[in-house]
Amino acid sequence: MQYFYVFQKQAAFPSLPSPVPILSGSLGCQSVGNYATTGAQINFGLDGQVYAGALSTKPVSAWQLIALLALNAATLSVVGSTSAFRPVMLTTADGSPDNCTTLTLDPIGLSAPAYQSGIAIGGFGVNVPSYTPLPRPELYCGVVALNDNQAIILSSFVAPVPNAVVTCIPKQIFFVKLGYQPVGSIVGYEESNAACCDFTTGYVTYTVTYNADGTFSATGGP
Repeated sequence: MQYFYVFQKQAAFPSLPSPVPILSGSLGCQSVGNYATTGAQINFGLDGQVYAGALSTKPVSAWQLIALLALNAATLSVVGSTSAFRPVMLTTADGSPDNCTTLTLDPIGLSAPAYQSGIAIGGFGVNVPSYTPLPRPELYCGVVALNDNQAIILSSFVAPVPNAVVTCIPKQIFFVKLGYQPVGSIVGYEESNAACCDFTTGYVTYTVTYNADGTFSATGGP
């Protein structure tokens, strides 16, 4: 039996200073037995829609928590954190789509997206309000994925700069790698020794095989 996990190619954040680290999250993790013995396989479902997302680890009061749940404005992803997401369009050459959302705090939320100029082609923007970063970040934003129960999983994300527009350029490229990385955990980003599933080429499915010699093969399909 082996564990495998899925993560997304790191997005580019061209509007941020270069020292700001880009973090990656595990989008799926399952175990599977030897195929010749068990005939078992793992199926991971990925959404073609791009979502902007934000997460705050700042504690919330009881009345804020009740309000969030009642209004369905955010989804609890882990105890002690709140998160929000919005489907967004990526900027095109004619600059027409709703490519930018505004982040609000206390409680956390993201506005309905609207067009904003200056967002790079292939990317979306998040307007970040003024706030005071602590020595340890309490706020993150970037591209997210949703699991089957609509819980928000940060896929490629950063601690944003206050009072600025964060531009995120995601790629619908995913990797399958050997190892146990629980869903939502931060993973060390490394593309080597992994199967690459590049959905930007027009494929809608990939079959990944872990070979007896420890290598991967990936075949795209309709």
